[in-house]
Amino acid sequence: DNNALTNLTGLDNVTSIGRDLSIGYNNTMTSLTGLDNITSIGGDLKINSNNALTNLADLDNVTSIERDLSIVYNKSMTSLTGLDNVTSIGGDLKIKNNTVLTSLTDLDNVTSIGGDLWISCNDALTSLTGLNNIDAASIFSLFIYENISLSTCEVKSICNYLASPNGDISIHDNATGCNSPAEVEEACDNQSVKNLDSKKGLLLYPVPCDDILIVSLSTGIEIEEIIIYNQVGKKIAQGRLINNSFDISNLPSGMYIIEISIQNYKTRQKLLIK
Repeated sequence: DNNALTNLTGLDNVTSIGRDLSIGYNNTMTSLTGLDNITSIGGDLKINSNNALTNLADLDNVTSIERDLSIVYNKSMTSLTGLDNVTSIGGDLKIKNNTVLTSLTDLDNVTSIGGDLWISCNDALTSLTGLNNIDAASIFSLFIYENISLSTCEVKSICNYLASPNGDISIHDNATGCNSPAEVEEACDNQSVKNLDSKKGLLLYPVPCDDILIVSLSTGIEIEEIIIYNQVGKKIAQGRLINNSFDISNLPSGMYIIEISIQNYKTRQKLLIK
């Protein structure tokens, strides 16, 4: 509520804050100049309702936030530039009601949080890219809603959380592709197929095959399971590889679909048996 304050020059020699840093309702503040030398915050970092603030550029020496990071109701903020070096957040991560925010990529170095993840009511946000590296096990509950342009939610942390949730999940009223947990899970599965196929190290031979199918990856990663479907989608064989080999001697000649599972990824290919 400092109506004439445009920056924080004068705090230049502050290097750490033992508890909370809260900056709110400063309608003419255009930068956080003066906070350039802060490296750690021992409590919450709250940036709330600063209508002229477009980014967080002067926080770029901060590497850790011990409790919540809350960026809410900043109607001119287009990016989170300034949070590029933050690696850990000890509490909730809340990005809410920033109507022109277009990207979360400046959170790319965050590897863990210690609370809930909230992404809501950010009208211009199209993707959750930037949250990729957060350890899903560090997320307590997940709330992604009312981001009307958000269609890309299938980043690694979200996919892993949905596969093994630790708490509540609320995903709704976003754009198509991220409008429900089921939509995000489907996008995660499709992305997993692309990721595996892009390795271009998957080998199936001989082609066509007869009694024994050899399956391997040039990366040396273990293949977890093989499933074979007939052309109408009925599962007719399932199992694990033995020395990279899968016995198909009991299958009649014809065209099949083989599904290969590795870690969180799956891919399907046509398989001709002679």
